[in-house]
Amino acid sequence: MKNTSLDHAALAADPVDDDKDRLFVTALARGLAVLGAFRPGEAALSNQELAARTGLPKSTVSRLTYTLTRLGYLAQEADSGYYRLGLSVLALGSVVLASYDIRSIAAPLMREFAIKHNVSVSLAMREGTDMLYLETCRSPARVTVQLTVGSRVPIATTAIGRAFYAGLTAHERESLDAQLAERYQDDWPELHKRLQQSLAQYRTCGYAVSWGEYGPEVMAIGVPLPSPTPGQPPFALNASGPSLLFTPSVLEHEIAPALVDLARSIVPTL
Repeated sequence: MKNTSLDHAALAADPVDDDKDRLFVTALARGLAVLGAFRPGEAALSNQELAARTGLPKSTVSRLTYTLTRLGYLAQEADSGYYRLGLSVLALGSVVLASYDIRSIAAPLMREFAIKHNVSVSLAMREGTDMLYLETCRSPARVTVQLTVGSRVPIATTAIGRAFYAGLTAHERESLDAQLAERYQDDWPELHKRLQQSLAQYRTCGYAVSWGEYGPEVMAIGVPLPSPTPGQPPFALNASGPSLLFTPSVLEHEIAPALVDLARSIVPTL
């Protein structure tokens, strides 16, 4: 299945025509594309790897990594010459996370839930056609799904993404559908059908599911979560675990009602 997405890298490699959008700064987009090429939990990257991920010429990437290193957004390893994210990115990330008040409300409740039910619980918001994890808590008693703050997962094939989709208005879903169709191309009709099934399930049961579609070992259930703070975007919650330990029946009958209650504890107006 295709897994291309609309992101900084796509815009950087194929910049907006200046005649169409004179406000768009291509150099800035390319620098952000380099920063966005790093993925949670991986080692440092070379200029060649960054060029492959962003679609930019290696000479352009070399200038960008030099500049970003001078500014502290990248750090270069002395032995290999490879790059990793610098402390300036961490400082920005901390500011971003602190701006979402819902994390301070949700985190202790999520931690308690994860321990009680032996699952991973995550809070995420939309980033393009993906969901971006803002908070995650794991049970210490079992091997659980290893996703962390900053991880990105697709909306179309995950429980947390489908739950978010189900919580949107019809107009918002229509707008998102157009972006998902561009991302998935020929695969979109089948994925759209599954999203519509998830929407129907949410309207009937109050949750959405994904049984091994994001990864064959991942079993997950999700619920939408409107923002408790005016002016901030909506979110979604999920509870997930490995297929070795969790069946659809267990998740739907034992975990789903508790997850719905957790959402109501975080946003009492639900």
